[in-house]
Amino acid sequence: MLGSFAPMSSAGAYLFDVVRSPRGKARADGGLAPLKPQELVRQLCASLDTRLDDEACARAPKTAALMDTLPICRIPDKAPNVFFSILKAGSHIPPHTGVTNVRGVVHLPLIVPDGCEFRVGGETRAWVPGQAFAFDDTIEHEAWNRSEHDRAVLIIDVWNPHLSDHEREMVCRFYSAAGL
Repeated sequence: MLGSFAPMSSAGAYLFDVVRSPRGKARADGGLAPLKPQELVRQLCASLDTRLDDEACARAPKTAALMDTLPICRIPDKAPNVFFSILKAGSHIPPHTGVTNVRGVVHLPLIVPDGCEFRVGGETRAWVPGQAFAFDDTIEHEAWNRSEHDRAVLIIDVWNPHLSDHEREMVCRFYSAAGL
């Protein structure tokens, strides 16, 4: 379910200028308040038309260089997604699933206060700064930040490693032909 990558000793180098968000609000029952999707993330470097945003990449050159070394999932008008996910203090991303398993999702934790966890299926773990992991986001997952500080993770869509180059090309052709 969750695959691990080798730790990256300079993970913080990938974080350019994360904007600190105001603290999330707790519910009356003391639980964590879910946030709207637009409150959860800040997009960076890649747009859905698969072109890099030159200005954003100039602000995050190490992130842009990292993208050149990974099998980024590139589907015209659909992918990739490459962004810094800023989960506000006291927030919860409710359980949800992705729409396709032709890609894997890589999390590179950058800033992780105590009290931050991530669940995929039946496995829950804390993020560890610099220790990237990948998962199939068609499996239900959710995240918590029970701390008083924001959490930052670089999220990158990569091709499912079980797909051949031919299969990747066929996936792209399918999306194009289907008008999806």
